[in-house]
Amino acid sequence: MDKNRELKLEEKWQKAGFKDNIIFTWILSENEDICLELLQMILPELNITSIYDIRSEYTTKNSSVFRGVRFDVYVKDVTGRMYDIEMQIANHHDLGKRMSYYQSNLVSRSLKSGQSFVEKVDTYVIFICDFDFGGLGLPKYTTSLILEQTKERVETGEHNIVLNAKAEKFSGTSASLKAFLKFVNNGIPTDSFTEKIEKSIHELKSDTGKKVSFMDYEQNLATERYYARKEGREEGIQEGQEKVLEKAIKKLISKGYNKEKVIEAVADFNDIERDEVEKIYDKMFVK
Repeated sequence: MDKNRELKLEEKWQKAGFKDNIIFTWILSENEDICLELLQMILPELNITSIYDIRSEYTTKNSSVFRGVRFDVYVKDVTGRMYDIEMQIANHHDLGKRMSYYQSNLVSRSLKSGQSFVEKVDTYVIFICDFDFGGLGLPKYTTSLILEQTKERVETGEHNIVLNAKAEKFSGTSASLKAFLKFVNNGIPTDSFTEKIEKSIHELKSDTGKKVSFMDYEQNLATERYYARKEGREEGIQEGQEKVLEKAIKKLISKGYNKEKVIEAVADFNDIERDEVEKIYDKMFVK
């Protein structure tokens, strides 16, 4: 790794905070007290007393590197209820589908072989967003399944909660949840809980092993992005060449050339293999 790149990664590590997915995942999955207090704050009505299982659910898709990275924290409390918590920084306008996907993962875990659906435990997907998903300035949004004709709620046992770090209206919101959302937004701790998170971040960032893992992740991600851009450029060039060949094929056909003559002329003129031209010809005219 060149010195300039290493300095940039070092700078990223120094600036990384709670909103960075990898930091968020480490803090929640490795500090049960913080995770428990966060769940109690978000869902006080559940009276969660302790956590039975907690771990990070890091996954990647369709790549040997980091394309499609997903960082979330999977939690199970002592009653069996299951939770999936994730930080969402950018709004990709796909949160609804992500909720459905995460819920399906939780539901598949919640039902053991031979169990009845009535035995299914409640599942909770929690997104902590650095944008206003609902657009109303509220700190917390929830979803439910509604019967359209009667507007009655259908009980599924599946719950989705979306927190808004950009919230402006905190009427009826606990002081602790307000302080937490403000901390997510600006990184400034203002109460004992956010100070605890900040302290854990400082301790985590003194861990050399964590630093190496973070820098490796960022380096691999940068490499993946480079090749994705390169692949995109190459595909663009290929697409442009294909359009030129299509135009030439159409022009020769309009002059009365048969398929064999078209392929021969276009291939010779553009100095490419005849089978490449034939593929484009068949794509245009063979159904």
